[in-house]
Order: sequence, then structure tokens, then C-alpha cells
Amino acid sequence: AGPQTVQLNLRRDHDSAFGGRTSGSAAYGYALTPQWRATASAGTAFRAPTLYQLFSQYGVPDLQPEISHNLELGLHYRQGAGNVSVVAYRNRVSNLISFAVPGPCASSFGCYANTAQAEYSGVTLSGGQQFGLVNVHASLDVQDPRDLSTGNLLARRARRHGTLGADAQVAGWTVGAEAQFSSRRYDDAANLQPLGGYTLIGLYTSTHLSKDWTLLARVDNLADKNYQLAYTYTTPGRTFYAGLKWAPQ
Repeated sequence: AGPQTVQLNLRRDHDSAFGGRTSGSAAYGYALTPQWRATASAGTAFRAPTLYQLFSQYGVPDLQPEISHNLELGLHYRQGAGNVSVVAYRNRVSNLISFAVPGPCASSFGCYANTAQAEYSGVTLSGGQQFGLVNVHASLDVQDPRDLSTGNLLARRARRHGTLGADAQVAGWTVGAEAQFSSRRYDDAANLQPLGGYTLIGLYTSTHLSKDWTLLARVDNLADKNYQLAYTYTTPGRTFYAGLKWAPQ
């Protein structure tokens, strides 16, 4: 309606173990100028634990479902081939489901558990710009993922992560590169086992063979970086993919 935009969402879940739950969101946007737009939103969410989290060797049958409340404020700018946005958020989660230390399950390695009260709060910066034939894009997320009961950082959540990439059209090919980076995290809720930060470089290319067929290839972890997302769990080294995609028009 003119410079204003409103979006409303409503969802109803019924789980045989946890009963019914209604969730939804409301979002509002206002075009300050043709280039600038302000947004605000509030929402709730519901997620029941999976059968694996309940009944596997790592499962705990009395896990409770996650319930969250999220608030966001944003400011967005778009002019021609360029765009920039900043979004501040606060997401509070009751009974966050995560993997924790050994306890009431059959595994001596660890069990799923609920974090009574958790919060993610932070700012996301993102943007992109076309420079001739080259398109550059970047994003940065600075957050504070906390267990509100202990004050510790949530396990395996980095306080900073982001991407920086560029691609261009060269002789009928799309050729691009992207860097992903993350600051260090802790593997455990007690914040005793650190996991180092990392930067990953990827290359990709594709070309249309016809209207419906695309040839594509990519290299992930170009520098063969040794890093961990969970303590003692190996991640892939340098990896090459090639593929043929069919998408009928």
C-alpha cells in the first residue's frame, strides 16, 4: 500500500507427543525514499525434537520442544546495481536442543539436551555491487550466542562469521570465487574446549550448453584447510565437483 508493506504469517503444528502449538510472524516495511527502506518484524517458532534426538543411543526421551521469539530491525539501501543492508536481531529460545556431555542416554560420548534459556543477539551487514562485468558481494554477522543461565557462549556457535565473493562473465562462462570465514567457538557448554577459527576459499564456474542444460564445476576448500566444526570430527579437505544440470524452461 504505497510506501508501506505488511506481511503476516500464521502456522499451526500438532505433534502427537507435544500437542498443538501456534506460531507466526508480523513484518512491516516502509520506503523512506526510492532507495531506502526500513523494516521491522517479530515472530515466534516451534520445533519438536526428532525421533533420533529422542530415541537413538544419544537420545533423551524427555527432551522438550524448542520455542523461540525473534525481533528484527533493518535498514536497506538499493541503488542501481548496488545494495547494502544492516539488520539487528534478538532471538530468545526456550529449551534449545543441542548436543551436550554424557548423561541420561546410552552413549558415553554425549547426549542431546535442552538449554533452558538461550539468546542470539547481533547485527548482520550485507551488500553487493556490480563493477563493470564483476559482481562483488559480502556479508558479516556479529552475534552474541549465550546460555542465559550460565552466561557462557553456546556450544559450536561462532561470534563472527561471514563471506566475501565475486563473480564475472567471461567468454560465456560465469567464473567466481568466495571466501567463508568464522571466528573460534567452543565445542562444549562449559567453554573449556576451543575450536579454532578458519577461512575457506572456493572457486566455481558454469556455462549454459543450451537453454535447458548447464555445465558446472567447483573447488571447495582450495587451500586444503584443516579445521573442525565439532571436536575430533574430520571435515573435507580440498574437494572438486563437476556436474551437468538439466532445468527445462
